[in-house]
Amino acid sequence: MFRALLALSLVACGPSRSDVKEAEDEATFHYDLAYGHYMDPANANADAALQEILRALEFNWKYPQAHVLAGLVFMGRERYLDAEKHFKTAIEQKADYYDAQNNLGTVYLATERWDDAIALFEKLAGNLRYKNPANAQNNLGWAWYQKGEEKLARAHFHSAIKLAPKLCPPYNNLAMVLIDQGRLERAKKWLGRGSRRCPAYAEPRYHMGRILSTQRDLAGARKEFERCVKFAGESPLADLCEQRLRGLPPVARKR
Repeated sequence: MFRALLALSLVACGPSRSDVKEAEDEATFHYDLAYGHYMDPANANADAALQEILRALEFNWKYPQAHVLAGLVFMGRERYLDAEKHFKTAIEQKADYYDAQNNLGTVYLATERWDDAIALFEKLAGNLRYKNPANAQNNLGWAWYQKGEEKLARAHFHSAIKLAPKLCPPYNNLAMVLIDQGRLERAKKWLGRGSRRCPAYAEPRYHMGRILSTQRDLAGARKEFERCVKFAGESPLADLCEQRLRGLPPVARKR
């Protein structure tokens, strides 16, 4: 009798359906605000996004999409433990949330947990329900590259390009492996393809400029570094390209 009364009292004290629905609506409202702040192409505001997403989770902790957005904001702040916590929570709440799994893998990459990353991305790459297997292949390639397994890295980058020819990073990453191996002409080939596929992608311009500098094609190197600065915006990569530009000899004036 005591147990039955206790159970009934717990039910009676719990939130009503209308209360739950109201909390879910409030959470959705704050999530939408956070998403707008985070994704605004003209004026993205990660600070405002974080405040709204945390408010959303106060209303509804069982909101996997909100956890993923929180994880992305924390990733941008290099608060990787917080990002990992939210991505894992999203996966616990929605086991087939493959984008959350991919994002968790990127935390492992950022924190140099190569074996954890490889285990996760191999599982994702082999999952027929995952809609972006090229991302998993590219990330697998990066993890193997960091472990010094260049042959495996190249194979995964090639797989990523084959699966998604419009995906930009595999071209650049494959070229980096080839540069390390001294295969500069092959690297130039893939950098060129990457730049044609993704004209505003800055990093291949940087690596192409490096190669052309070593080959004494200074005019070509200058063009690549200038494009890198243009496309990289306000970033460390832009600073690096500017530094390379300053290191080139001045252009000789025509007499």
